[in-house]
Amino acid sequence: MASGDSQEFREGFRTGTVGRPSRIQAREASVQLSTPKRSGRFLAVAAEDSAERFTDRWARWLLKDRFGGDENARRLNITGLEPVRDRILTAARIAPGDIVLDVGCGDGLIGFGAIPLVGEAGRVVFTDISDQLLERCRQIASELGVADRCRLLLSQAETLDGIDDLSVDVVATRSVLIYVDDKVSAFEAFWRVLKPEGRLSLFEPINTRFAALNRETLFGFDVAPVADLAARVRAVFEAAAPPDGAMMGFDETDLLHLAESAGFSDVNVSLELSSAIGSPLTSLSWDQLMKISPNPNAPTYGEAIHQALAPEEAHRLEGHLRPLMESGAESRNRTALAYLTATKPSS
Repeated sequence: MASGDSQEFREGFRTGTVGRPSRIQAREASVQLSTPKRSGRFLAVAAEDSAERFTDRWARWLLKDRFGGDENARRLNITGLEPVRDRILTAARIAPGDIVLDVGCGDGLIGFGAIPLVGEAGRVVFTDISDQLLERCRQIASELGVADRCRLLLSQAETLDGIDDLSVDVVATRSVLIYVDDKVSAFEAFWRVLKPEGRLSLFEPINTRFAALNRETLFGFDVAPVADLAARVRAVFEAAAPPDGAMMGFDETDLLHLAESAGFSDVNVSLELSSAIGSPLTSLSWDQLMKISPNPNAPTYGEAIHQALAPEEAHRLEGHLRPLMESGAESRNRTALAYLTATKPSS
């Protein structure tokens, strides 16, 4: 699609039904913080609060269901995301004194990583649509002892209400657009709040390609002997993420065109397809795995199996997969990931 087709492209991206809530009133809260410390303490501090008190689906998934409430799985998850965080921040070329906006901050992995980079004169703005995740960031920020340089704002990616035009040097985000229906408006909001020569740096999984890469496996294992059962379990997750919805209805080329259409220059998108022996899921027990949900809109793996299969069929599927996990049989981890960087022109 040529860049001249922007109006048709924009309208095509203004549809869809799956994703985060569409309208939320922006609300700001200041955080009083002290001397900055190394962001490496984030992992330890983030473990100290119980996820049981978090009730909205975003907070509950991010703080519990994505790792099944298992502490070891949580640590593996966060450790695995640290290289992604570091790459996003490095690509953003953050300088001392910069104002960095972490869109869809979750529990602050990106934002707290940016605090040491902006220095004493800089600031980090954390936005999310979850009050409870912003409260979690407030607690982490206070416990980390970082400076009085954080702003927390209840605001959605599509509008970034409460953030002034031309007010930030960097917009950074990770795995947020997969939950945003109106991606056109999100990129326009990124453009609006950035200063001239401001930088955009983001990461998104490309789920259409991930699904194609893993169509013959489940949890990284070959499921040919139980292919009929595995297909029905996959169908449960496909129903939660339709092909034209927020999570599945875009790829890396769409990200490039979205940035172009919003007015960004120097747009670079890197698609990385990888295949490695050993899935992160196989470090867990079968019972732990069954408690994990792959995203906030999806059931847990155990719930999906229960929904898709009769008890004897579920027993047959487990009879194939569980011994493979427990014996340490070879599994395959295939991923499809995209990184985007872009710059707002100086004029």
